[in-house]
Amino acid sequence: MNLALEMGAENLGAKSDSQLIMSQITGEYQTKDAQLTKYLTRVKDLTKNFKFFEAIFVPRVQNARTDLLVKLASTKKNQETTKQ
Repeated sequence: MNLALEMGAENLGAKSDSQLIMSQITGEYQTKDAQLTKYLTRVKDLTKNFKFFEAIFVPRVQNARTDLLVKLASTKKNQETTKQ
């Protein structure tokens, strides 16, 4: 989400193979774990920066593109951390 904002995205569809996480983001499920609640709050705060945001569940067998995007985002984060 941070990468999308940095790139100037106004609309975002976030994809994940975790039905639990996507259902928590959409409000279908409640978050009971304290740490997950912190992450969910951060996600909800970030979604306010987009004109349109959609959380999309993608079954694991169909998520090769999603995995690639996650790797790209985590690589960028790791590069920024090592520069400091």
